[in-house]
Amino acid sequence: MTHVRPMRIDERDAVRSLLTDAYRPYANDLTPAMHEYYLAGVLDLDDGGDAIVAMAGDKVVGTARLFPPDRAPVPLPAGWAWVRAVAVHPSAQGTGAGRALMAYCATRTTGALALHTMDFMPSAVRLYERLGYERVPEWDIQVGMESGFPAEEQFLAIAYALVR
Repeated sequence: MTHVRPMRIDERDAVRSLLTDAYRPYANDLTPAMHEYYLAGVLDLDDGGDAIVAMAGDKVVGTARLFPPDRAPVPLPAGWAWVRAVAVHPSAQGTGAGRALMAYCATRTTGALALHTMDFMPSAVRLYERLGYERVPEWDIQVGMESGFPAEEQFLAIAYALVR
């Protein structure tokens, strides 16, 4: 059974390793420079989000970062919370860890909960849609534009929200 809770400081290395393993398959979907840039953001555990972990026994099998309303570093409507860097270790995918992480995040906010994903992450898109998240394309983000990446290296982070 998966248990979700705030990350402890001594779990930072395990979380960073898990994120690296979970996002490695997407390296082929981006240029090497863009993948390095994107992964650096995913691995930044000091970005203002509250890191959470999904545990199977004493092992970290999943993670996410929850930004309370109005603390998201991306443009969103006032009062919306945001979750990013949702990841489940490849060996634990299909166990309900992702669903448990998202349920935990949803219970920590009373308003809308937004996230961004990519079309090259179809299993993530399916999970979010099954959980009731809906596309909100007006909040999509062109990743890389803010850092001056050439247009051909940028990609679209597609926005979803659970609006209650």
